Amino acid sequence: MRSSMSRAQRIVPAVLGVRVDGGLPAQVRPMVVGRLVVVTGASRGIGRCMAERLTQAGARVVAVARDEAALRSLPDAVEPRVLDLRDTAAAGAAAERLVAESGIPGLVISNAGHSIHRYLEEYTERFHDVARLSGVNLLGPIAFLLPLLREMMRAGSGQLISVSTVNVDVPLPGWSAYTATKSGFDAWLDAVSPELRRAGVRATSLHLPRVRTAMSAPTAGRYPVPELTVDQAADVICRAIVRRPRLVRPWWAAAGGSLVRLAPGAMDALLARGLSAGWRF
Repeated sequence: MRSSMSRAQRIVPAVLGVRVDGGLPAQVRPMVVGRLVVVTGASRGIGRCMAERLTQAGARVVAVARDEAALRSLPDAVEPRVLDLRDTAAAGAAAERLVAESGIPGLVISNAGHSIHRYLEEYTERFHDVARLSGVNLLGPIAFLLPLLREMMRAGSGQLISVSTVNVDVPLPGWSAYTATKSGFDAWLDAVSPELRRAGVRATSLHLPRVRTAMSAPTAGRYPVPELTVDQAADVICRAIVRRPRLVRPWWAAAGGSLVRLAPGAMDALLARGLSAGWRF
């Protein structure tokens, strides 16, 4: 795990409105040492980084992903579990096996996700794109989490961290299928969070700005704004492990979301004019 961060490494997160302090190894270790941590989407990017960091912090890490070869390349201490979340029956069964074989998680990082950038006119005959995103971003994660959360609630402790996106606050053209599926999971978490908290389980939703990963690579350079690195995104998650907030999002995403709710017609008109002017979202 990273033990310090240079001033230069703090500039981009500050510009993007996220905090990356407060999650140093010495602060994270007491929260996870000896505990079972489950990380989905752990074969690459943010999930892989978190699996490696938390293993170094003394956690017993179960890494979940589709890519078996990539999982096998994680540190030996990490327990790999191959799962395609699009198969909801398999997701639920895998979670039941995990509890039976490895125990009750103290922390679950629901990080697996998939994005597709397409304008409506580009997928009116491609409903399978929506179905695929729903499996990875919404239905599969819930199916996988239900057995884990049942046991965490019975134990009366633990934390669930959902790695989401600012798109749920500020929906943009071209990202409709992605935003709908991520927003659906976020709405589900909003509704169950009070029940979890009553049972002693804390829920955290992270609405991250763009992160430089393989998933974001197809639209790299589209936006004239900086991106978080994988390590910086992991810093945000580590801070959430220590502080256990309910919601983390940039101030501008919160402000933009308020504008969308208060003046949806005006926002539609603005974005429609942008599309007509050739803006690419």
